[in-house]
Amino acid sequence: MSEPFPALVQTVYWVDTSILPAGDAERQRAVVVMAAPPSVAGTVTVVARSGTDRFGVPHGADAALGLSAAGRFSRRLPVQGELWTPAVASPCGRLDDSTFAAVVDRFGW
Repeated sequence: MSEPFPALVQTVYWVDTSILPAGDAERQRAVVVMAAPPSVAGTVTVVARSGTDRFGVPHGADAALGLSAAGRFSRRLPVQGELWTPAVASPCGRLDDSTFAAVVDRFGW
């Protein structure tokens, strides 16, 4: 079993949806990390990206991040830090500053 690793804020990851709250029909989902705990014992806060949701922060296709179609960052979700392992969370790169600022503005606390 792989060891948990620290999530990086503003980084987009492809995650196995088994680590997200129940109800996602997709097997994998792109997420951006909004907040990361100081240790893997905390909660990673992510915002999931969807190609079908009609609400949230719009984001165009971005081949550099592995995102082949336009979508929206639309749902803030908690992930247990212990589940954030290389087997289920693969980093793709850093989300651009303007989109990340819009995500934080919409989903921040």
